[in-house]
Amino acid sequence: MSIELLSLYVFCATLLATLMAQAIVLVTTTNFAYASSNRDRQVDNPHPMLGRLERALRNSIEAAVIFAPLVFIATQVGVSNDITQWSAMAFAASRILYAVSYALGITGVRTIIWNIGTTAIATFGAGILLG
Repeated sequence: MSIELLSLYVFCATLLATLMAQAIVLVTTTNFAYASSNRDRQVDNPHPMLGRLERALRNSIEAAVIFAPLVFIATQVGVSNDITQWSAMAFAASRILYAVSYALGITGVRTIIWNIGTTAIATFGAGILLG
């Protein structure tokens, strides 16, 4: 497996972990009956971490829409170079740190991490073109 595909795999695992954390927080801060319902009614005073995990997950899905196709393009055209490899690893690492910092409510650092991840996506795209 290439470093680029491995980075995508790690990113997908991070998405899954964020989704599972969101479910755990929902169950522990409400109850299983509510968590397994249709949730037509909003929870009164939801735990702040629940909203942060939801926003982190949504943002990660948005990033996946850009990053995953780029990895597939690089794989399809056979491009794997220092730029694509390092930027893919930087992206995957930034998304792990982003999810953790968002869940914990660490704001300033989270924004820096987000910028690193976004720059890594752009760099990855450039690496494909330069490949």
